[in-house]
Amino acid sequence: MQRNLVESGRGAGAAAVDATTVTGLRAIVRRARGWTCDVRAVALDDQSGKLHVPLLEKVDRRSPSVRVAAGELIVRRVEEFAIEGPARTRWFELGRLSYDRDTRRVSIGPEGRSQFDLTVEALDVTLRLRPARPRP
Repeated sequence: MQRNLVESGRGAGAAAVDATTVTGLRAIVRRARGWTCDVRAVALDDQSGKLHVPLLEKVDRRSPSVRVAAGELIVRRVEEFAIEGPARTRWFELGRLSYDRDTRRVSIGPEGRSQFDLTVEALDVTLRLRPARPRP
């Protein structure tokens, strides 16, 4: 059986979810659904072919200006990258992460639409989780 989803430790209290199949992508979305993406902080490293998508915890309605890093979505082997959403979009809640095997397109965005479309050499996505904050 091919291993397509791995949850492993990466330092004290940190973990990562790796996906190389659509099933693995679903596991990532289940883990990160509702986390917020700051579109301005997304970065494509054209030397390594990695797209870095920082994710923030759900916004606390009592203090919406406080945003805490929850993790980072890393898409490897990116060949093309396009922003599909409105130009003025600054934030969106992660709700969709999909892959079309025929076109090799990965779509990232809120539920029901795409914010980023990527063409990848092969599906290889990681959700790197930040260590949990200590409770007061």
